Amino acid sequence: MWAVWRLVAHELSARWRSWAGLALLAGLAGGVVLAAAAGASRTDTAYPRFLQASKAADVLVSPQGTGFGGYYDAVGRLPDVRAVAPVAGLSVAPLAPDGTADLSSVVVAPADGRFGHLTEIPKLLAGRLPRPGRPEEIAADHIGAHELHLHVGSTLAMVAVTSQTLSRPARWRHLSERVVGIFVARGSVVPVTEVDKGPAFDASTALSRLLGLRYAAFDGAYVRLRSGTTVATFSRQAQALARQFPDTRGQVFVADEGTQAAAIERSIRPQAVALALFALVLAVTTVLVAGQVADRLLLAASSDNATLAALGMTRAQLTAAGLAEVAAAAAAAAVIAVAIAVAASPLMPIGPARLAEPGPGVRADVAILGLGAAMIVALLVARAARAAWQAGSAGSTAAAARAKTAGRPLGVVTWLAGAGVPVTAAIGARFALEPGRGRTAVPMRSALAGTALSVLTVVAAFTFGANLLHLVGTPLLYGQTWDVAVDFQFGSVTPQAAERVLRATPGVSGWSFGSYAIIGIDRSVVPGIGVAAGRGPLLAPVLLDGHPPRSSHEIVLGTSVLRRIGRRLGQSVTFTINSRHESARIVGRAVFPDFGRGGFTPTSLGNGAEVAASLLTPPGTGRPVPPSRAPYNFVLIRFTPGPRHAARIAAFRRSMTATCAQAGLPTCVRTDQRPNGVAGYARIDATPQVLAAVLAVLGLAVLGQLMVASGRRRRRDVAILKTLGLARRQVSSITAWQASTLAGLALLAGLPLGVAAGHWAWALFASGLGISTSVITPVPLLLLTVPAVIVAANAVAYWPGRTTARLKPSQVLRAE
Repeated sequence: MWAVWRLVAHELSARWRSWAGLALLAGLAGGVVLAAAAGASRTDTAYPRFLQASKAADVLVSPQGTGFGGYYDAVGRLPDVRAVAPVAGLSVAPLAPDGTADLSSVVVAPADGRFGHLTEIPKLLAGRLPRPGRPEEIAADHIGAHELHLHVGSTLAMVAVTSQTLSRPARWRHLSERVVGIFVARGSVVPVTEVDKGPAFDASTALSRLLGLRYAAFDGAYVRLRSGTTVATFSRQAQALARQFPDTRGQVFVADEGTQAAAIERSIRPQAVALALFALVLAVTTVLVAGQVADRLLLAASSDNATLAALGMTRAQLTAAGLAEVAAAAAAAAVIAVAIAVAASPLMPIGPARLAEPGPGVRADVAILGLGAAMIVALLVARAARAAWQAGSAGSTAAAARAKTAGRPLGVVTWLAGAGVPVTAAIGARFALEPGRGRTAVPMRSALAGTALSVLTVVAAFTFGANLLHLVGTPLLYGQTWDVAVDFQFGSVTPQAAERVLRATPGVSGWSFGSYAIIGIDRSVVPGIGVAAGRGPLLAPVLLDGHPPRSSHEIVLGTSVLRRIGRRLGQSVTFTINSRHESARIVGRAVFPDFGRGGFTPTSLGNGAEVAASLLTPPGTGRPVPPSRAPYNFVLIRFTPGPRHAARIAAFRRSMTATCAQAGLPTCVRTDQRPNGVAGYARIDATPQVLAAVLAVLGLAVLGQLMVASGRRRRRDVAILKTLGLARRQVSSITAWQASTLAGLALLAGLPLGVAAGHWAWALFASGLGISTSVITPVPLLLLTVPAVIVAANAVAYWPGRTTARLKPSQVLRAE
């Protein structure tokens, strides 16, 4: 072993610049890989860690009336409850520059010191929360700060209004609030509910007391449950308790905050997955590129191996020495990579997770960085093992025999030479397909694999992205079969009143009525709706399987709900709705667009339930009401297709402005009911393409490195060709044909595999969302990829080809 270590020390000192270059190359690329891998983990876990740091509530409970008559105190005494934090929603809104009140905002004041301290602790971006005894202080969430251009110290003009004074600005109560903090709340990271989508403000307890009950819009309580308690269990207890307090009107709404948290995590996860895939593909590309450099260094050192073998060193010793040299460079690369990853950690996480990150700044993920450093050493050594073994065999008879056979042309090259193709094309194809032998060997296979991998990744990203855009822009895919929804949230409309308006509206071809429901199934609370026919065919969420509920004993569920409760079509399920226990058969599987009101969990793709409208009773009646007489929360409307389709919808929206204002809503007409997940995917659609573009650049770098190495190692072949009469232009043409052949082979392998990978990734993604797994193929984009790759390959090969064409045969052959 002493001889091996002496040889390793000699080679490292003699060629230290080359080995340092390998360590730097692998370290830089490895650092990006480790930074992306650690960033993927940090992105994926940011929101759960935010919830843990904020002591997030499990449930939001809000009575139909009020809970301040002792109900919230009674909830806090339930054995399954750990903490309760009551809040009051105030009828206070920012005053817009045009003198109108911004009704899309929500102002919440804690009833005591529990909210924001025992539970639902916000992440402060700047400043602090309002002091309990200072009515002039207020804190804004980051959405409100962005929309209203607020910062700590800003003065915000606000007005307190009631339903009676909303249309009478002269009777508004004007307030001047000083912004003392900017925060991120659990719902503002990725807005899920209707309340979370607008600006939110935390006021002081003193402001709530100053305004009094006249300006109280709603109240509720955030509840943390004890370990092992399900939301469904608490919901039954809360409903039963409400009957003992008349101020609640016997009805409470329960929102499963865990469901909302899961929706936010689903919105964040694609970016984490994209980072992880980027790290994986970049790692493979790095191994290929760094492996080429390691092979070249081992090959350069093998010229002395025949002498060393004659002096008594065995093939195993020579191989071990070569691997030890690579391992030393890889260990240095691992140290560099870890340092780069730690230095780059403040750039992570990405996307909405950056808002949620409870501990921004430098972070060292010991598990990922430690494993990554070990993998850098292991992969580089494994990649160089074959070259080290071959270099260790120098001087043997077998090696000489292999060297003789290594120069035999491939069959396809022979065929090209005899097919009458230009000599430059034949030689270029031979340079692209034959790696050569000895010290003139070129790592063609690694370069081809790296280029094909880049093509595969880019095509897969484009295919996945095309399907994502198709989902975002196709309402049928996310469950919407109507053009407009008139949504009164907690208010209602009767069929007679709706029909008077709709029959007089031009272009309306049909409508259906619907109401909201909160349905307890198994151990969870599921947002639900009930739909009744009005005019024309029933307008309801898109069904993937089965049929709509036709009686009170039938139910349609989303894919995620079916998975959660372990049921399938045809089976029966027991659920709770409006304090009643019902049993129904699952008759369908549907995709749900966004149906949600206030701060309660909305439906979303695979999360939702549809029941017969006859099951939904108005709060407090306690008995079913026939659909023809029941008030409904929303109306789904379809307009006749045609050239005036968009204009008629716009006119209808304008005509409903006064009606929405009377209901206390900034707008009640919705044309876009994309679920929160789909809206979130629209925001992150560029992420896969950006990462794919980076990998495409790396693929071109691999190809460029190959062309440079090929030009250097085949100097003698080029010199001989020029001596035989080839002009400089023809030598450049050989390089172009070589690059084009490699690009063509990469396309031949990468295009179909990329399309297949994109289809597989989308089918897996769509199945997880609970939507149709049908896929589209972006044919025009793929056709454009072919010339783009060939042109890019020739652009990369231009300067190496030009340099090779300028070689002087006399100098090269004299050196040989």
